[in-house]
Amino acid sequence: MQTLAPARLETRVGRPWFLDMLLALAIGLVAALAKRYLDWSLGIPGHAGVGWIAVLVSGALVNPRRGMAVLAGVSMAVWAVPLGLGHSFGYNALLYGSAAAGLEAVVVLRMPVERWWGAATAGAVVHVVKYVFVFANAWVSGVIRNFEAFGLLAALRNHLLFGVAGGVIGWSAIALGRRYLRPHRGRTT
Repeated sequence: MQTLAPARLETRVGRPWFLDMLLALAIGLVAALAKRYLDWSLGIPGHAGVGWIAVLVSGALVNPRRGMAVLAGVSMAVWAVPLGLGHSFGYNALLYGSAAAGLEAVVVLRMPVERWWGAATAGAVVHVVKYVFVFANAWVSGVIRNFEAFGLLAALRNHLLFGVAGGVIGWSAIALGRRYLRPHRGRTT
C-alpha cells in the first residue's frame, strides 16, 4: 500500500532512544518558553497557541520516534510550573499531554507532516484537542471562561486557524533550516 508519508517519518530512528527522550524534554522546554513569552494578550481565543504549537510540530519533524510528541507535551507541563504558566501540574500535564497526543495520533496515522498541509492539519488537530480539553473542563467545573462569552463556534474557528498557523510556522522553520543549514556540495570554505 502506498502512503503519502516519507520513509523518514517511520518509527525507526538512527539515534539511541535516550537521546530522543532528551530531545523531547528540550522541545517541551522550548514550547513552554514559547507559551510563556509569545502571549500577546490580544483577547482573541487561541492566539497564544501559535508559538507552542509551532514548536511541537517542528519537534515532531525533528524527533519522529513514536511517543516523543507526548513526552514533549508532558515535559511542557513540567516546565510550565517553574515558568509560571499558571494552573497545576496535573492540569497542565493533561492539557498539553492530550494536545501532544493529538499530534502523535496524526503522525501515527501517517499524515504527511513533512508537507505544509500535513503540518497545518497537525497544528489544527493539536489546537482543537486543547480547545476540547478546556471546554470540557469549563463545562464540568461550571466556570464561565472568556471563550464562552466570545462564542463557542467563533472560538473553535479561531483555534482551528491559529492551530493551522502554528503548524505551518513549525513546518516552515524546519523546511528553511534544512534548506539553508545543509552543507553545500562542491563549495569549499
